[in-house]
Amino acid sequence: MPTPPPALPRRRRVLRPALLPASLSLLLALSGCGEDAVSDADRPALTVETVAAEEREITRALPASGAIGAWQEVIIGTELTGLRIASIEADVGDTVRRGQALAQLERGTLQSELAQAEAQRAEAVAAAAEARANADRARALAGRSALSAREVDQLLTASIAADTRVEGAEAQLANARRRLGWATVKAPDDGVIAARNATPGAMVVSGSELFRLIRQGRIEWRAEVPERDYAEVRAGMGVVVQPLDAEPVRGEVRTVSPGLDPGTRRGIIYVDLPATPALRPGMFVSGAIELGRTTGRVIPLSAVTTRDGSHYVFVVDDARRVRELKVSLGVTVNDSVEVTDGLPPAAMVVKSGGAFLRDGDLVALAGG
Repeated sequence: MPTPPPALPRRRRVLRPALLPASLSLLLALSGCGEDAVSDADRPALTVETVAAEEREITRALPASGAIGAWQEVIIGTELTGLRIASIEADVGDTVRRGQALAQLERGTLQSELAQAEAQRAEAVAAAAEARANADRARALAGRSALSAREVDQLLTASIAADTRVEGAEAQLANARRRLGWATVKAPDDGVIAARNATPGAMVVSGSELFRLIRQGRIEWRAEVPERDYAEVRAGMGVVVQPLDAEPVRGEVRTVSPGLDPGTRRGIIYVDLPATPALRPGMFVSGAIELGRTTGRVIPLSAVTTRDGSHYVFVVDDARRVRELKVSLGVTVNDSVEVTDGLPPAAMVVKSGGAFLRDGDLVALAGG
């Protein structure tokens, strides 16, 4: 049997000098990655400025919206029928005084009626004078054989009837004069002409609208307030209305509607406003009703972020890490907002930049 060859000695793995630089580079790279990971965790996410909530006297206001309307609109017409409009004396937008002529109707027919009524009255007065004289003579002859008692009574009765006809003629004369006065369509009060339907030459009909007057030029804001806030509003409260592209206008609550609309569950607040070109009847504007003054904690409006219908702020702790807090807000005053709940008393709030932060982020403080 042949003898097996002797076993070869096991070869040791020797790292070649050419591979040393690559291995060393790999180890250095791995160690460098670990250092970057640690430094990223400790690097501030943002440099922020912090503020504390400030105690301030604020005006609690109830936001609302509604239409601008006339305080009272007066429909101006005439009680005459069948007459034509001779002239128009006022137009839309004119400011008029009580008793000022707005239109003139044709007067020919009315003047003829007046002349006829004057003639009838004169005739009735003459007849009454004659009947009165006859009655006086009858009284003088009463008891004599010249006139019977029946004839005396007839003359006295005729005198009374003649006086009654005079009264009727005077009433017709007064009516004719009144109808002639109606030929001048006049403003029933001071105000501003809001609409004109009268046209020269048109035939008027009793009760038809010729003009529409905003009485005394007064306007009002009919603010719609939801049921939950309705009971807080009282007459005399101050109001600020914001017209489009104009300065705010101040007003005052005149009265509150006694009930709510059953469909919308809203009540109407009637607010007196001064006459101004920025507000016209028919506009729909927004505003706020001032419910009263109180003290509250306010923070900059820029510190609040909104998400899913909720409001949040970021506060910075002693380790310079931020915590996200859900807060409840109240009144907005210029560039500040009241915080009613959710913010600790001594919290330092991130003034701005909350949209770029996450809960637990490390931050740097502006100014050290």
